[in-house]
Amino acid sequence: MTRRRLTDAVTALAAQTFPPSRRTDGRVVRDCARDAIDAAGLRAMTRETLSVAFAGLRVRYGVSVHDVRRAPWRRALAVLPLPLAAALLCVWTFGFVPRYDHWPVGEGWVMLLGGSLLAVVGAALEARWLIFVSALAVLAAAGAPYVGRGTEAALNDTASFFPASGVDLGAASLLPALLLAGSALALPRRPQRSARRVADRLVLGLLPTGLALFHLLPRPTPEQTMIFTHEAPPEGSRTITDPTVSFGAPYPFPELQESGALLGVLGIALVVAAVLSWRAAARRPEAALATALVLVSVAHPVAWKLHGYAVWPHILVPLGAATALTLRAAHAAHRSSSATPASSSEPAASR
Repeated sequence: MTRRRLTDAVTALAAQTFPPSRRTDGRVVRDCARDAIDAAGLRAMTRETLSVAFAGLRVRYGVSVHDVRRAPWRRALAVLPLPLAAALLCVWTFGFVPRYDHWPVGEGWVMLLGGSLLAVVGAALEARWLIFVSALAVLAAAGAPYVGRGTEAALNDTASFFPASGVDLGAASLLPALLLAGSALALPRRPQRSARRVADRLVLGLLPTGLALFHLLPRPTPEQTMIFTHEAPPEGSRTITDPTVSFGAPYPFPELQESGALLGVLGIALVVAAVLSWRAAARRPEAALATALVLVSVAHPVAWKLHGYAVWPHILVPLGAATALTLRAAHAAHRSSSATPASSSEPAASR
């Protein structure tokens, strides 16, 4: 390979760091680097090549920040209320709860289950303040154990409502509940409702929990309650009497085992949402942005569930996917907004 071909190949490769919208600037900087190498010799190739690459990265960073700031975040948040509310209801009902025979239900459970259910109803109605208040109720109840209001200690002495399956259910719900509250404020003040639309959205919101009830709820025949009664021996006697065995009514609450199957279903659903959002980012950038927000909100519990204490660096996987979705959607939204004025002015110019 001749000296000139080597210089052209290396500088052209370095100029690829410029974004597509600034390729003209990249070619100008590349030509300047080639002239400097021709004047100073091959000893300047490393310096000039790195200068071109870093210049392209700086330009790409600035373009990306500009596009991300102007991305349709409000529309992305408006997509989230129904899927987030449905996921919270499903997870709080069946996700990692090994027993549900706590009766009467305390204030925390009223806020968690009732708030999740009302959030689904509010998302079906597209009622901003009903979703917002319900999400705040879930957020307050899920965070209550961390201020001394929890009912039990979970694994590793972590305050929570129940011993969870390798993950703190309350901590995993904090960011999604906060995101749900923020997404409620992004909904229109006066949505266009119809009975058919509300009914369809309500069915979609309750469907995940209904499927979990059907597939995951055990339905064995309740066994009779066995009671052992120990009587104290007569005074002065050391004879220990055998306990009296009696049988009571069957226990009405079957035990609900930890649902690993539901965890797998939720993980698959999240992966499918990420793939579909990536493919549709050019047409619907708000969907990709919404998926990225969800990935950020669940990144820590996902890494914790998969790898235990080794959250770092495994948390980079969901965070990296969220970053890639955000950049793809932001660039697509910028291109569509830049093409709209040109396309709308063509009829006027033709006239």
